[in-house]
Amino acid sequence: MDLLSKLKAAKNKLSKVDTIVTKPDGSQIIENRDESGTFHKAEDLADEVVEVVEVPEKEEESEVKVSRRRQKRVERLHRFGFVVDLKPDLEVALVANGVYTSSQDVAQDFKLLKENGITHIINCATGIQNLFKKHFIYFNLELLDEPSSRIKTHFKSTNEFITTAIANGGKVLIHCNAGISRSCTIAIAYVMWSEKKKYFDAFQQVKTARSACRPNDGFMRQLREYEDELFRFSMCKAL
Repeated sequence: MDLLSKLKAAKNKLSKVDTIVTKPDGSQIIENRDESGTFHKAEDLADEVVEVVEVPEKEEESEVKVSRRRQKRVERLHRFGFVVDLKPDLEVALVANGVYTSSQDVAQDFKLLKENGITHIINCATGIQNLFKKHFIYFNLELLDEPSSRIKTHFKSTNEFITTAIANGGKVLIHCNAGISRSCTIAIAYVMWSEKKKYFDAFQQVKTARSACRPNDGFMRQLREYEDELFRFSMCKAL
């Protein structure tokens, strides 16, 4: 048997597998390949619409009804051998005066938000709706957790939003999906700007409050650039 025949025979013995492809916008699809080697979309893993039931007048009886999106995604991951921890991350980390960071789970827990006196919410997540628009003031920042995302261009507007909220006696929650990269980056930038701290000191302050804090490499680079801008401006004013 020649080499080509051996390769074809080996190929025919291979089992067909599905491949989960994550697109730049964060959505996912399942692809498989036919006999000719062409890939085809087998299933679209796009999130279902989240159904929201507004908070009733009695806040203690509030309920948010969410779709089976997370459950379905976990079931798919189980089929591929992944073990998924479904326990919600309800840590509300105080990173500065009146400023908190968290995962998306906190932003979906009305009672917890009220218990912590939250009045304003910066939503940095993708695919997460503002569930309680009648009860909180929202600032939306749809940004992928990618090193190439230009998060620094939003620092001025998020800093102003936080400053205004606190000046009016409010408290601000900054959340993304996992509460690790995007939300912590916004929090670090605010600490640098409001408390005149350099990147390392601001990072340590947020990290101490929220141990999961870990901006991606691109965000860390932009925070260092922001440090240069802030302190270069301060030095120019001093001169």
